[in-house]
This record gives sequence, structure tokens and C-alpha cells, in this order.
Amino acid sequence: MKKLFLITALLLSVIGAYSQGFPEISNGENTKWYLIQFMNGGNALTAETSGAQITTSAAMGSDAQLWKITGDATNGYTFTNKKGYTLYVSSAAKNQMVHANATASGVSKFFINATGNSSYSGGYEIQPKGNTSISMNLWGGPAENRGVGLWDKNDQNNPVQFFEATAFENMGKVSIIPQPLNMTVGEGTIDLTQFTAIAYKGEQMKEHAEAFAAQLNTSAGINLEVREAGTTAADGEIWFGTDTTLPAEGYTLTTGEKQIVVKASQFGGHLYGLQTLMQLLPREFFASERQNNIEWTIPAVEINDQPLLGHRGYMLDIARHFFNKEEVKKVLDIMVLYKMNRFHWHLTDDQGWRVEIPEYPKLTEVGAIRKASFSNADGQNFYDDTEYGRGMYYTLDDLKEIVDYAKARNIEIIPEIDLPGHMVAAVASYPEFSCDPTKQYEVRVDGGISHDVLNIGNEDVITFLKCVLGHIAETFPYDYVHIGGDECPTEQWATNQQCLALVQKLGLDGVHQLQSWLVEELGIFLKENYNKDIVVWDELLKNWNDNNKTKPVIMAWNSLNYSSEAAKRGMKSIIVPYSHLYLDFQQAQDADRPVDEPYNGGWGVNTLDEIYSLNPLGALGGKEEFALGVQGNMWTETTNDIDEVEYQLLPRMFALAEIGWLPANKKNWTSFYHRLQSHDEILDYLDYQYAKYFIEPTEYTAEEAAVMEAEDILAKSIRGGVGYPAAEVYDALQAALDGGETTAIQQAIANYKNAAITQPVEGKTYQIVSACTYFRQQYDGSTMYMKNNGVRFHYTPQTEPEELWQFVEAEGGYIMKNLYNGTELQMPAYNQTVKMVENGGTAVRIDKATVATGDFTYIPGVVTISAVEGYSATVTGNVKRLSAQITGDVYAKDDAALCYNGTWKIVEVTDFTAQLAGLVKKCELILLTAKPDKMGQPSQEALEYLQNSVIDPATQAVADGGVTEEQYNAYVALYHQFQMMPRTSIADALDLGAYYYIRNGYFTDYYAALNTNNKQIGVRGSKGTSDIFLWSFVKNSDGTVYIYNKDNGEASYIGTDADDQTLMVGQEYCWTLVETTTDQGNKGIGIVSGNGSSAWYVNPTAWNYVLTKPYTWGGSVWTLEKSNVQVETNITEVKGENGEVKGIFDLAGRQVENPTAGIYIVNGKKELIK
Repeated sequence: MKKLFLITALLLSVIGAYSQGFPEISNGENTKWYLIQFMNGGNALTAETSGAQITTSAAMGSDAQLWKITGDATNGYTFTNKKGYTLYVSSAAKNQMVHANATASGVSKFFINATGNSSYSGGYEIQPKGNTSISMNLWGGPAENRGVGLWDKNDQNNPVQFFEATAFENMGKVSIIPQPLNMTVGEGTIDLTQFTAIAYKGEQMKEHAEAFAAQLNTSAGINLEVREAGTTAADGEIWFGTDTTLPAEGYTLTTGEKQIVVKASQFGGHLYGLQTLMQLLPREFFASERQNNIEWTIPAVEINDQPLLGHRGYMLDIARHFFNKEEVKKVLDIMVLYKMNRFHWHLTDDQGWRVEIPEYPKLTEVGAIRKASFSNADGQNFYDDTEYGRGMYYTLDDLKEIVDYAKARNIEIIPEIDLPGHMVAAVASYPEFSCDPTKQYEVRVDGGISHDVLNIGNEDVITFLKCVLGHIAETFPYDYVHIGGDECPTEQWATNQQCLALVQKLGLDGVHQLQSWLVEELGIFLKENYNKDIVVWDELLKNWNDNNKTKPVIMAWNSLNYSSEAAKRGMKSIIVPYSHLYLDFQQAQDADRPVDEPYNGGWGVNTLDEIYSLNPLGALGGKEEFALGVQGNMWTETTNDIDEVEYQLLPRMFALAEIGWLPANKKNWTSFYHRLQSHDEILDYLDYQYAKYFIEPTEYTAEEAAVMEAEDILAKSIRGGVGYPAAEVYDALQAALDGGETTAIQQAIANYKNAAITQPVEGKTYQIVSACTYFRQQYDGSTMYMKNNGVRFHYTPQTEPEELWQFVEAEGGYIMKNLYNGTELQMPAYNQTVKMVENGGTAVRIDKATVATGDFTYIPGVVTISAVEGYSATVTGNVKRLSAQITGDVYAKDDAALCYNGTWKIVEVTDFTAQLAGLVKKCELILLTAKPDKMGQPSQEALEYLQNSVIDPATQAVADGGVTEEQYNAYVALYHQFQMMPRTSIADALDLGAYYYIRNGYFTDYYAALNTNNKQIGVRGSKGTSDIFLWSFVKNSDGTVYIYNKDNGEASYIGTDADDQTLMVGQEYCWTLVETTTDQGNKGIGIVSGNGSSAWYVNPTAWNYVLTKPYTWGGSVWTLEKSNVQVETNITEVKGENGEVKGIFDLAGRQVENPTAGIYIVNGKKELIK
């Protein structure tokens, strides 16, 4: 059972929100003890030490928190806790801090008066005798909690409630979340086995009545007939009736010995009455199989319940990480159980477009796919260089299916298309919608804010947006469509001619007003055509034109105060301040987190109690009617899968549900905390992941603990696998567990932990998988693989030969060889990246990971892989061990502690049919994405080889099944041969018939441009439209190129092949284009001089011209952006001696004997030679 501080007496009272009203005054004959709780946050007055300043902390019912009150209303009251400390202040003046002492001094008499703060009606304020204009105040509010002092009366941090100790001890016996508005608990319990039917009201409830009856039959064996409700309840019936006086989502529930009656005016109320009934049942009700020895009873209650807010929502971002239909439905299922009724669906963003728009197919063909992903770890971004998002989108039919599913659960969906910023996925799909169509765009990998926004001065963009929003409006049959509007930089509009022209046409003050115009344009379109209103993020308020016809709903995320500003401007709002309600934020401070917490991410901390402390209406001050409601937001940049979504959502959603359901003066943190303690059982039965910070741990007997540990070890072990004890040791533990004798189980566990581990076998094939579960380094499950001449790891599941390894016996250990090409793993130096070499691999040894981390002293199968030379079992700071690092590379470092990044699992590969299927999939993806005319891409010949020699026969082999390791290795050799084939060079990939912009790859806003005054090549901080920005290329037979400027037609050159040479135009010079990665980690093209090292370089913070520096420097890489401008040719006619058109000429008019790739005049016609 759970280790709680509750006693077992039954609570027989009006529970409500557990407020006790005015406290009973103690005297010599009768003593009453109370917790004194601040209503804002729920923390209780606490005096642990005599003479110390008063603090507040979570209500636990300790002697330091229980107070008796003596005195009278005329002379004042004295407050003394069970430790014998009395409250006092030095004087009855504002800003005095409250203390407690065994012998009080100063002012120790106080008055108790009703608060005048409307948000906490029913609460009281404690005021010092002699000055009732001030009250005890939770200094700094619950977020800062800087003690208790005296402050002006009626402040929101003043109101307290008095919680009688006996009632406190009995809390949690009726455990419903959200707490019903009004509930009376009677004596006794109701025996459910006496009930024979459930009678539903309306077709919408039929599905839920059937599901309830089926579940009750599964878990309890109680068989209920499902039938339509009559006009009155029959004996033995759970009956749903009508009460038209109740609000839409309100209900009453009465449980009696012969009848259980739920009344409501609409479907939502009936549904919520059923959810409450399910929470009244024993938690075993939610089990997936029959539960024996359970008393199937519920308490006798009378409930009259309704929500405070009409919008109680949850937002899921499926752009950054995608969640399929079944995963979304599972989220909706837990929402309805806790009476959440709005699902905000963030469908698009920079990192992915996730909804089908038939007129614009590239949105999902291109915009859904990014080349990598990142996961937040250790305050940095750990990148997985694996493609993400292919096929990860919803069709319009998928969306309609989810809409129907949600509707059946009283959940309305608010779809969001985030615009005009956060649109990189769209402009990557359709560059013509950007402010610069000549740029090359990719779906964004990083989080944060991109400056690549839609060109809303382009009429085609407005048409595009109206088409998208039209489909969304038709698919989602509710009142609102969210159109984003957050984080939209305007710099690109300020230099875009179409945007500037629109500003002038509309008579606006500047581009900063364009977004307000756009929202008005789209708002009117949606209202007139679909009768939809719009929702936007709160940034829109800054430049909003109050004369607009549209009144969008403001989603107040930056601060609670934005709801107040919206109300002042006549706009409704949805309250979602990131400071409390961003659910991608972590759930505890680092010091309080377990080392292996399964999530790390977000950009802050929002704890369960902080969420509960929020008063959504707190900033509205008399304009509460402008609040639609409250919601929590789950952004998924760092939320990689549904397990992490659930973990971050639960149990924080319970607090969110309650602050949307109950008025602030009805909330009580202590009540909520106690009720929470059994809801983890519901989550366990329903198979949800959740955080356990506020769930009291369960205490087990020694016998139970031994059985659980043995079961856990066996479940996590591979019998006789590498890194695990021998098979006979595994069998001995299993036998002891089966025998059931505690001492034998404990001894078998000890033997298992101390046993030698199984070593790799030469000739077998393995994967190396990270066992790092440390919350700052979420690498667990990531697979180590060879890339180029290094070793990396990726968290996306893979099946490819680069991640397969073999161990060859060597002196003292093994040489690790990669199956893909037979190269050997080498640790060249401590704290350096691991390399792959032809020969000379480092001899390594495999050892059980034994260095403890906190309570972790043993984890089955976890090993360290260390260099034989210099080995030590202890961490000395210089032992070379394979260690996963934040860069995604594997290093040689001394990280050997359990749960940390130097620990691994070695998993034998035995299913080579599956491996070959993975290779086929990898090759098919190469074929699908290859662009033979682009730099670094496979040639057409190579792709044909891949299709004919690998994909086609391997596909047949997979279909035949039973692929042997030898067969698989043969296909890997063919695949390796394909990878070794020549790739398209940069020069070959150039379109010699087009001009290019040359853009710096480090200072990415800067472009090479001719200075016509001195013929120097300079740089400009933005792309211009004049010819000085345009460059053409002519390829030479040796692969070098001439680079010409369009403005004067002259070629670029330097006078000397050396560094620090200023680039000029005026004579032809041979440049070599090389693909490079700089010392700053940025990749691009180096434009290299004849000495092979000096290259075009710029540092615009120091000078505004181009000179030469080593091509490995950060500012020495460039991107070539093809323009729409074609290279002119001065050739008007090509004739031979007899007037015949013969021969091949370049665009400068020179005859060419052996043309390379490019555009030429061939027999009088312009042709592209590949």
C-alpha cells in the first residue's frame, strides 16, 4: 500500500472544496487544530524553529503547520502551533515580516476578517491588531515564496482558509479530479453487484454506455444490460435523465442503493457524469482483465457539478514530431476522463507540414520531410542526422476521422495553421511563396525563430493561404480556426518590393502593420465563407488595428496580462502563460530529478503545484467574461515520441483540468494532492506513461521487493547474451523465483549481479546501443554507426550495415570491425573522436559497468568498451572508453558510471532477412531522393547499378525469406561498391547557362557583389536586384572554373596565389570549387585558388570586400543560389566554310573539342550536355 500520512476514518461531510469557513476558537476545554493555507497556491503557514521567520510549504499536516487559535473578536486572536510557537510581528506596520517564537514579542494579537478580493471569495485575511488596513501576505506570491509579511489588504496573496486537521487527515477518500463543485458524501457504500442495467439518454451516449458496461464486465464480472433510458429510473439501474435547468456541461449524480441517477441537459453533462462515476469506482475497474477479491462498491454521494470555464484545452504540436492517429486518439481518451474539452492541434511549422492540401501536393511531398532532428540535452542540441517526416502527415480523411472521434468525447478541435512566420516548410515546398524565390530552402531542423517568412505582398501567397484555410474550415466543424501569428520577423518584408508596394497601396505606416492587415483579410474570408472566427497568438496585439472588423481570440502565452489587454480591446482570450502552462517544460528542478528521468527538454520548469497555483482569471479584474478558458501547450521540438508526450502531460493535466473547472476560491492544493494519490493506478491500468514527482512511493515488504527485483532483472535480460551472465545463471534466478522462497531469491539475485558476463564471439555480428539514461544525455537506445571516417550514433531506429560490428580477437581483447567496409575502430587519443581506419584498430575489452550512480549499482547487460592499453576498472580521468557525446560523435573518454554516456549494450544480430529488408529500404530512399545533376549526388549510372544490382535482387531475396549472413554480406559488398562510385562534382552540377548569387555560408545575409568604382569584389548585407550580384561560370577541361560578373562581363581573379589577396575582376583565373566543412562546423563550397588552400573569404564585421584566407575558415564557405537570369551569348550564327552549321562551341564563342557538362552551341542549337 502507499506510504501516506492519511488515517482511515470515513469523511462524512459536505466536502465541496474542503474550506472550513471561520475557524472554531480553542479554549481550555476544547482545542481545534488548523492548517492555515494561502488560497493562492495552497501552501500552509509553517514554523519549524523558534524565533525564525515564518515560511510556507506544501501542506503535510506536521506539528509545525497545525495551529490553534485562542482569544476573541474584540481583543484579537493568538496563533500557536503544536510545537508551541506563537505568531508575532515587531510592529503593526506594512512590510514587517511575520515570526514565531516560544515567547512572542511585539504584536501577537491578530484579527480574522473576510477578504475583499473577489477572486478568493470565502477566504479570510489575518490582520495585526492596531492596523486592519494591512494583512499577512505570501511575500512574492507562490512562485517566489519569500516568507510571510504585512501588506495592503485585499491583495491576491493575502486570502487564507482554515483547514481543520481531522478533515485534512481524511482527505482523498473520495478521489475525483477535477473536484466536483458541490458534493455531499453520505454514510455507507453502494454495492454495484446489485445493479443490472445502464440506461443511456440519446444516441451519443449509447457508445459510452456500452463501453462502460463492457469494461465493468471485463474487470468486475458484473453484467449490465445496455438500454435506452425510460422516463424514470428503475431499481438496479444506472439511469441517465434530463434536467433542462443545468448548463451544457453540468450534471447531477446521486448514488443510491437501488438507483444511480445522472441528470444533465445535454450530452456533455451526461458524459461527464459518467466520467465521475468511473472515478468513484475502485481503480481496478480500469483493468484489462478480471480482478478478484475486490469490493465493487462506490461511496454514497450527491453531486451537483459544472465547470467554471468553457474552454479547458490541451495543445499538441505534431509539426516538430509527428504522432499518428491512434496516438492522438489515446490523448483524447485521457482528456475526456478528466473533463477536458478542447484539443488545439498545431498542424504546421518550420519543421514540418503535416496536413494534406490537394492543390499543393509538395507541402507533404517536400514540406513534411527534414534532413535531421534535434533533442535537447545538457543545455545543447543533440542532433540526429537521420531524415525525419517522410509520409508523416494526415490526409483530409484522417483529419475527419479524428474530428469524429473527438466529437464523440465532447472535445472540439481547434486546428492551427501557423502563419505568416513559422512557414519554412511551406517555402521549402514552394520557394515562390518566399520573399526571395532564388534562395534554396530546406525544412528547418533547429527550433527558434526563422527569418524566412511568407511574402504576403504576393497575391499568389494570399490565394495559397485561403485555399489552405478553406480546407481546414471545411474539415473542422467548429467555431474557431487558429492562424498563428507569433514570432514573425519583418526584416524580409522591409526589403521586398511586393511587400513595400502593398504597404503603399494600403496606406500603412510600415511593414510592421502588414500582419494586422493579413489577419483582417483572412478573418473576413473565414467569416464570410465559413462562419469561422479566428484565434491568434498574443504578439498580434502589438500592431493590431482596433478599427479592424475582425475580433480575433487572443491566445495569451507570453503573460497572463495579455488576457487583460485583450479584454480592454474587446477581445476574448484563452489563457496559456508559458510560465505555468507550457508542458514541454521540465517537471522539476534538476536537483529534484531522478538521474534516469525519461525526458529532458523544453526551456524551463513548470511543476505540478505551480500549474495548480495559477488562477487563469487572475489578471482580468472584473472582465472575466472575456476569458474563453485555459489550456496547456505541448511543443514537441524535444518530445520525440508518444511516451514522452504522455510523460510530460501526466499528471500535470490533472492540475490543468481542475483550474479550468473550479473557481479559484474552491481550489485547494492539499485536497488535490491527496486525491491525486490513487490516480496513478488509473494511469497504470490504462498504460499511460507519467511522472511520479507528486505520487507518494509505495512501500513493499522484503518478500515483495525480492520478487519484483528478480522479475525486473529477468525481464531486462537476454539469456546468455553478451554483457549478461551465462545462461545457467539466468536459469538459476528463474528457478529461485519460481520456487518463491525469499532468501533463495535474494541469493540468486546476488549471484546474478556478481557473475562474469558473456563476451562477444568472433564471426558473429552485433549492434552497439547506448545505455545512457542520464536525463541530460538522452541517448538510451541510440545505435552506434560508422560515418565517413568517424563513428556516430543516432536515436532514430535504423537497420543498415553501417551500424553492424564484428569483434576480432586480439591480444587482451578485440578489434572492432565495421561490417559495411571492414574498417577498424581506433581511439587515437584521449578526449578525441573515434576514427575508422584500414588497419591499426585499437584493442578493446568488454567489462560489466559497475561504477554506481546514486541508487543504480547494477543494470543488466550494461557494459563499458575500453581500450586495453591503460585500462583501469575505476574512473581515473584518462582511461579511453567509447563515450557518446552531445555532438553525436563517439569519443574516447573516461565515462564509465552507470546511466552515463560511456555505457553500452551489445546486441547480437540474428535476423538477416530483416537486415536485408532494412538495406533495401535505405537503397530505395537513396534512389527516391537522389538528384544526379546536383553536387555530391550519385550519377545516373550509379543509380542504375543500385537498382539492378542491389534493390531488385535483394527485394526478391527478402520475399523468399531465410536470408543468411553470407547472403546479406554479399549485398552489403554491392552496396559498398555503389557508394564508392564517383559523385557529381560541384562544377558538373552548375548550370552554365544561368547566373548565380554567391552567398556566404557563415555570414548568411551577405552576398558577393562587384564594386564598380574600383573593380573589387565586395559583399552586401542583403541581396540586390542589380547585375553586380550576378555571377556566371565557365568550366575548364581540368575541372576548374572561370567566374564572371554580369555587370561588366569580366572575370574574378587574384594577383598572387596566397592568403590576404583582395579579389578583383579584370582577367580570367582558374578557381577550384570544393565541398568543405570549416573549423566552425558550417558546410558549403570553398572557392579555392591555385595554391589549393587560399579561398574566397569575408568577415563583414571587419571589412566589406572579399579576400583570400584558408578555405577551412568559417567565412570561407559559400552557397551558389541559381537565379532566373539566363547567360546571354554573343553568338548569332555558327557556319562552316560551306555555310553549314557544324561543331560545338561554348557560350563565349570558342570551339570545344571535348565538352564537359554544361550548355553549348551544338550544330547551331543551344543544348545541355550532361
